[in-house]
Amino acid sequence: MVKKSKAMNLAVFIAVIVALTFIINSAFNYFSDKPEPLVQYQEVTNVTLLKDIEEGKVDHVYVDKNQSAYYKTENGNFKVPHLNDEVLPILEVNQLVSSSPVAVEESGISPIVYIVLAIAVIAIVLRIILGAIGKTTASLMQNAQAMREGNSKSGTIVQERPNVTFADVAGCDELKESVQNDIECLKNPKMLEEIGARMPKGIVLYGPPGTGKTLIAKAIAGTAGVPFISASGSDFIEMYVGVGAKRIRALYEQAKKCAPCIVFIDEIDAIGGKRGISQNSERDQTINALLTELDGFGGKEGILTICATNRLDMLDSALIRPGRFDKQLAVPLPDKQGRYDILMRHAKGKKLDETVDIKNISEKTTGFSGAELEALLNEAALIAIRRKKRWISAEEVEDAFFQVVMRGNKKRGDREAEENKLIAYHEAGHALVTKLLTDDEVPSVTIVGSTSGAGGVTFRSPKETTVRSKKYLRHLIQVMYGGRAAEYVLLGDEDDITTGASADIKQATELIKQYIGTYGMGKHGMLDIDQFEGSDKALLDEASEMAKNLYDETIALLDANRGTLDRIAGKLIEKETINGDELDELMGLKVISMDNSDSNIDAEIEGVD
Repeated sequence: MVKKSKAMNLAVFIAVIVALTFIINSAFNYFSDKPEPLVQYQEVTNVTLLKDIEEGKVDHVYVDKNQSAYYKTENGNFKVPHLNDEVLPILEVNQLVSSSPVAVEESGISPIVYIVLAIAVIAIVLRIILGAIGKTTASLMQNAQAMREGNSKSGTIVQERPNVTFADVAGCDELKESVQNDIECLKNPKMLEEIGARMPKGIVLYGPPGTGKTLIAKAIAGTAGVPFISASGSDFIEMYVGVGAKRIRALYEQAKKCAPCIVFIDEIDAIGGKRGISQNSERDQTINALLTELDGFGGKEGILTICATNRLDMLDSALIRPGRFDKQLAVPLPDKQGRYDILMRHAKGKKLDETVDIKNISEKTTGFSGAELEALLNEAALIAIRRKKRWISAEEVEDAFFQVVMRGNKKRGDREAEENKLIAYHEAGHALVTKLLTDDEVPSVTIVGSTSGAGGVTFRSPKETTVRSKKYLRHLIQVMYGGRAAEYVLLGDEDDITTGASADIKQATELIKQYIGTYGMGKHGMLDIDQFEGSDKALLDEASEMAKNLYDETIALLDANRGTLDRIAGKLIEKETINGDELDELMGLKVISMDNSDSNIDAEIEGVD
């Protein structure tokens, strides 16, 4: 920093010298012993000069050292480039030779302008120099201040008493049970002393983005009725080594003053990543300070540290060992009942008409996080406002669902009939293979295009389970191949198939890789092939054979059910979108309700081709 400042000051000094040299030289030239350089002279000959003298038009003539003559008449200013030897004596005899430049009317820049310009340039240069010195001084002072105060950054530490409790959190009942003991410890620290236990020092909440990790941490503080001190992992990382560690110490000094309390650090992986991977000494010092603070607690201070991350595997093992962060609690995506509870909570305050079925929405939003569910209903409300409606209908919810899933709006404009037909068969292939080979639900199928580039989509709702069978994975790969296989069944020529299956192929390839390399379901047996060096070729050969066999089986399946495929595609061409009930009807499925509840239904297949 100091070297840069010196170099800059030297450059400014040189610029000042050059500017002053130019100004002085210009002034010298301006006031040198010669006629006004900016006066316009008309060149004439010696004969013309003698004629003007005879006619009495010339009062005096100025002759410079180059024997050039300058004179003035009523008609203007004149110049003789070179006097003849005969003319000069005539001027002297008539006493017309002047010792000073001819007084003429000036046109051009006044000397005052040069003076003002010089003053302005000097003022600007001085301002630049003073500004550079001021910035350097301020930077040095700021660095010193940052090193003196670890918590100098505005907004690093936020303290509040949340009004959120577990009554406001939906979709994580198991997690609520897991932290009940911690809440009781915060409410009644003396209970720990009586029984000889210590309070857990830390909890790591991990899971996908948008699942509500921050909300849960606030709910723990709100339910326990203790202060909530929050910071983000990125707030502790600075370019100056040692600042992050001081901010950690400042964070826990504040926590000790208001214990019992909760210290919440969001995105802990910003400072808690595995040490030794990068050369960031500032981050290493920061995590060391955090470990030291955690070790300094005996469990009686009443301080519970909660951290949130999307990547538990990235955290340093020393950070998540027992005695520091004693618990690692997953915050998964909500299940169907959890989605229903979350939607019901976010539906409060929104004007939903009778066409909106929250249960149906929860069933077809598999994989949605709590944040996405909230965004879904909010987007539906915004669409209703744009359409100048006072109530939110199922139409707005469907359009919002389309935007969230397809990452774009419905594309306007008619497609060519052939393209429309091809897309209809593609989506019909996905839907039909799903219904024939799996128990997954198909809430709807659409061939409405999206501005994101998708031509259509088959919404699939798989059953929620933590394990999948080998047969199901093979059938799921066939579902992904169903669109391309349907194109082939329609066109009958591999050369006519399109690029519409690129995303399907990508998903199928990833699943095949896991099938063989991770799950041990391939011909190599129960081995994680990825751990063996040089296994790419063996993996690729088996994957290629598996992909070809499953694709051929999918084509044969659709050929055997060509009539049903044609009916589904035809209905899509007619209506653009069909729901699950219409799909079942087209396939000849008869839904028989076993009782009056919507949760217990059975299905029989009748007349499937």
